[in-house]
Amino acid sequence: MRLFFFATALSVCAVSGLFAQKPTQLKPVSFVSLNVPEPSDICYSAVTKSYFIASDSGYLSETDRDGKVLQQTPLMVSDFEAVATDGEFVYAIDETRRDVYFFNPKTLAIERVVNVPFSGGRNKGYEAMVYNKVKNCWILITEREPVILFEADKEFRITNKVDLSKIATDISAATWYNDAIWLMSDMDMILFKINPKTYAVEGKWYLPVLNPEGITFDENGNLLVTCDDMQRLYYFENPEKK
Repeated sequence: MRLFFFATALSVCAVSGLFAQKPTQLKPVSFVSLNVPEPSDICYSAVTKSYFIASDSGYLSETDRDGKVLQQTPLMVSDFEAVATDGEFVYAIDETRRDVYFFNPKTLAIERVVNVPFSGGRNKGYEAMVYNKVKNCWILITEREPVILFEADKEFRITNKVDLSKIATDISAATWYNDAIWLMSDMDMILFKINPKTYAVEGKWYLPVLNPEGITFDENGNLLVTCDDMQRLYYFENPEKK
């Protein structure tokens, strides 16, 4: 019995130690200015070898790694806060209307629009999205007060929800990399690595950039971060190499 309590105590201490430690500060390698107004999120497509950037101002843009715009939608009356791709479509969420847009990645034409109801304030809707490859479901996350993670099927019908308010003040972005979910808090300026089965925090890093809004990883595992107000795209080395 004593051995059991001793082992349990060690386990608790190990978990507590993770949260007690000061997050490692990441240092940007470089940055570029984007010709995309208010870039709120970014995702990398392994199919097109390019990036898709959502904008608060109502644009969806495809860019190369240097931020050069390859194609862009006409101005839309939308508040795009999150973007993701599965190769077949590029998905963007309008936070205000709770609509998920399905875009053709070759033309950026709208193929479908699905409404995902949420009763929170107009500017406290879905702020982040990512496909959970372990649970085979979409993840939609509200920004704050509270931070709620919703699981949804491929038609974006909600199937489950988890309160993540204890993790961060807010969540502004999500992405998938190396069999894990990665989340970012704009207000806390923290990058989180999340277990895709339990949604427990497995690591965290400090991001020294102003208004970090979107995150993705490239084909080499480098981290890219978009900043809203400054219209910048920052490049970091892989956080786990630090």
